[in-house]
Amino acid sequence: MKTKISILILGIIFLNCKKNLSTKDIDTDNVAIVLETKALHPTKNAEIVFCLDATGSMSGLIGTAKEKIWDIVSELAQDGDIDTLKMGMVFYRDRGDDFVTKQIAMTTDLDEAYTELLEINAAGGGDSPESVNQGLHEAITQMQWSTDKKTYRTIFVVGDCPPHMDYQDDVKYTKSCRLAAEKGITINTIKLGNACREAIPHFKNMASCTNGEFLMLDQDAQDYAIATPYDDDINRLSRNIDDTRMYYGTQSERTLNYSKKAKSMAVYESGSATANSARAEYKQSKAGQKVLYGYQEIVSDYDKGDFKIEDIEDDKLPDNLKGKTLEEKEAIVKNLSQKRKVDNAKLKELLKKKRAYIQQKTADENGRLSFSKEVLKVMKKQANKKAL
Repeated sequence: MKTKISILILGIIFLNCKKNLSTKDIDTDNVAIVLETKALHPTKNAEIVFCLDATGSMSGLIGTAKEKIWDIVSELAQDGDIDTLKMGMVFYRDRGDDFVTKQIAMTTDLDEAYTELLEINAAGGGDSPESVNQGLHEAITQMQWSTDKKTYRTIFVVGDCPPHMDYQDDVKYTKSCRLAAEKGITINTIKLGNACREAIPHFKNMASCTNGEFLMLDQDAQDYAIATPYDDDINRLSRNIDDTRMYYGTQSERTLNYSKKAKSMAVYESGSATANSARAEYKQSKAGQKVLYGYQEIVSDYDKGDFKIEDIEDDKLPDNLKGKTLEEKEAIVKNLSQKRKVDNAKLKELLKKKRAYIQQKTADENGRLSFSKEVLKVMKKQANKKAL
């Protein structure tokens, strides 16, 4: 109550300074409501890095990541009202394997990250410990973390074996955890399986140093995907919308943007139907909408009024607009704009039906193990705490 009164008084003082009003002229109830809303629902950003064991025993974990990552970011983005979401990954094995660590840079372009994730397979290992220390240190020091105090920053370390504490040239997790605390990064750890019990105290310590969560789940990071009768139509509409993307700008700018579009289109062939359907749902969230079409995309800029075809030189237009009259160019863009609006409207309706279907099926699956749901519980709790 004291906090609300203080906020109200500050708001009244501000309004008086701006408009020279007396307190009797102010609708204090409405002021309180507005100020409380701003205080309790600030813009929220999230930066998430998964630090995953990619040795041979982790095939279940890597498979779950490929299948469920879109569900995780979609639900977090929508339920948490996330404004901007970035994700990165660090995969670790051990010295002597094909790689010790492999990174996917933290980015808002989740299609880019997902395309790289699909290339990762579990292999190597066969013994214990693993290079957990190096994976965690790279996640903390080599990812481009923001310094904004309002941003929820987290690392999830997931594996079954302990870190090497015998490598003399390694940065031990005890030091890395202090760096994470200084950067405002919350480390959460998930110990998989019942083997390598000696890993438990290490994983607990990693989490406790930043007030993170420690979980123990089954070896295969067990999860389940709920297929719906709407997935195929959702993916068809989502593909149609992606396919309308056209870019303008210099040759290098267009090349980069069309390369990103090609990766997005490739996801439809390489991802599962349920994963792609969850991807379409993420794209409809506030965070997903911000990066849905990318930079200098003709149709979205045209719809926003930021683009006039006559202002763009012909050599900065995509090939299908070059050499055409102004009327022909406008007709093409207007047609794509209308098509996109129709498909988006249909997509939103199908996503509503999908959510209702999954809600019912999830109730039927009550009590069934779900790696993604455990991760989401932690994320939502921490993100909400950060926002408040």
